[in-house]
Amino acid sequence: GPGGPGGPGGPGAPGRGKKGKKDKRRKDPTLQEQFEANARPGRSRSGPVKATVSGPVEVVPGITVGEFAKLIGVSPTDIVRTLFGMGEMITVTQTMSEDLVELVAAELDADVQFVTPEDLEFGADETELPEDLTDRAPVVTVMGHVDHGKTLLLDAIREADVVSGEAGGITQHIGAYQVTKDGRAITFIDTPGHEAFTQMRARGASVTDVAILVVAADDGVKPQTVEAINHIKAAEVPIIVAVNKIDKEGADPTKVRTQLTEYDLIAEEFGGETTMVNVSAKTKENLEGLLEMVLLQADVAELKANAKRKARGAVIEAHLDRGRGAVATVLVQAGTLHVGDNLVAGIADCKVRAMFDDEGRPVDAAGPSMPVQVLGWNEVPAAGDEFRVVEDERTARDIAANRQGRQRRIELAERKTLSLDQLGEAIQAGQLQTLNLIVKGDVAGSVEAVADAMNKLQLPEVKISIVHKGVGAVTENDVSLADASKAIIIAFNVRPEANARQAIDETGVDLRQYSIIYKATEDIELAVHGMLAPQFEEVVTGRAQVREVFRVPRAGFVFGCYVTDGDLRRHAAVRVIRDGVVVAEDRIASLRRFKDDVVEVATGFECGLGLERFQDIKVADELEVFEEREVARV
Repeated sequence: GPGGPGGPGGPGAPGRGKKGKKDKRRKDPTLQEQFEANARPGRSRSGPVKATVSGPVEVVPGITVGEFAKLIGVSPTDIVRTLFGMGEMITVTQTMSEDLVELVAAELDADVQFVTPEDLEFGADETELPEDLTDRAPVVTVMGHVDHGKTLLLDAIREADVVSGEAGGITQHIGAYQVTKDGRAITFIDTPGHEAFTQMRARGASVTDVAILVVAADDGVKPQTVEAINHIKAAEVPIIVAVNKIDKEGADPTKVRTQLTEYDLIAEEFGGETTMVNVSAKTKENLEGLLEMVLLQADVAELKANAKRKARGAVIEAHLDRGRGAVATVLVQAGTLHVGDNLVAGIADCKVRAMFDDEGRPVDAAGPSMPVQVLGWNEVPAAGDEFRVVEDERTARDIAANRQGRQRRIELAERKTLSLDQLGEAIQAGQLQTLNLIVKGDVAGSVEAVADAMNKLQLPEVKISIVHKGVGAVTENDVSLADASKAIIIAFNVRPEANARQAIDETGVDLRQYSIIYKATEDIELAVHGMLAPQFEEVVTGRAQVREVFRVPRAGFVFGCYVTDGDLRRHAAVRVIRDGVVVAEDRIASLRRFKDDVVEVATGFECGLGLERFQDIKVADELEVFEEREVARV
């Protein structure tokens, strides 16, 4: 037929001036080929191409053009042509973002249904029988403005519950813990507090049953308070407002209640439905009342879970520990997790070697709403990942490996290919200026948060691209990657390893160290505007390694150290570094060689030193002595 692809005037017609293998192969179609070409639906030039599959097609995120074509029964070139018509240049082997899949499906009259890879990996969910469901503890997230007393409130609630006090008064920080009130358990999730933790809060809110919004009675509603309110509303979680700091002068709980009415949070006293409780974390006033309200909300919600099924839940936080490898705190949401179970969370898999509760005691099993620290991961999972128990180690490893491959494909799909429209703009602009960053942090949650904060920066003339992010100390590989991609390394609460420090000196890579997220974003914004404030350079003046720890009667702890670099001075500022992570900052209170008090100790000598506050030092910790010096900007 003249209209078919093989007929005269069709794409394969001779005399088009294109020579080569393709032309030879397609020069003379047989009668059968011509017949098939005409019979094939949607092939004639007169009508547009349509999908040949009826009913919904299941599509996994990160699908390639070729795979999608096969699913809906059309030729991949038809999809490429359709995309080209939309101004997208994508080849058959490239992945498509979900938006593109929907657009193409609409164009080709295909019905697509996005399924999560979990549906394909784990199959349909087990059906729950009503008789298997038992009551579970409510999971509470505390949110609010940065210095309105969230942490203090959590500590006060926990302190009231921890009768004995833990080893050496150091709380086990696992990111979540349980307290009991009237014989009933309540689980608290400690979300790190700052605007940049939006992402974690957004993830964390999905595991939450009740949200406590902390507002200071003397300070009222602040931007972060509003942000927290929006999150809680988006997650559709019941909200209890804790009006904190009522013991302070100038505290005005009624004013806070009035301010909150602007955000549709109307106190019960004002005839609304929002529970508001006056508390003081400092004097521990009315904490019991707050917990009672939480239990009341839990009763209304009738929280139940099946403890007999295979466990599933969420990762609250995760980090790399030198002695124990990758460690993750997980919250069991359904089923019971046992030591020896095989888990998958995101791209990490795990055979549970050991589990510890929030007080550091080993446990064999964890039921619904119980937070536990899990050991045995092959790598650090991401905060907010869902975990599932699978049959055996092999299945867990396969699922994790498949996900890793898929994640790469999705990342490639999300990378913006230059469309026809943008091509002109980019040429006009001269070139695309990109600022490459490498983000390293102490726990998965903070790495995510820093990366997210960086991506959100709206900067003129500069595009931010995060070339790598990871948990743990800055390594030599990070430095060589930064050198190759001309990137700046943002180290959040971590330090470079010794060989990485050497590499930094050799390559001149810019390493910025921070402990507060907004400082990092602020610096980058200012650097782009070229108006950085007077710069204080931190100069490391000495390093020492802790060789022994002595307990001296009446004097506390003294640490036997060997000075490896520079010198140590009395009253100097010092950081304690363990496995490349900053554990504490303090000052040197005393410095001795043998029996004599000295002012400084040089490289290659041993000495004993005491710190002003921090005492939890272990053998092999590194001490880094530093001072701040103002430097002129160039």
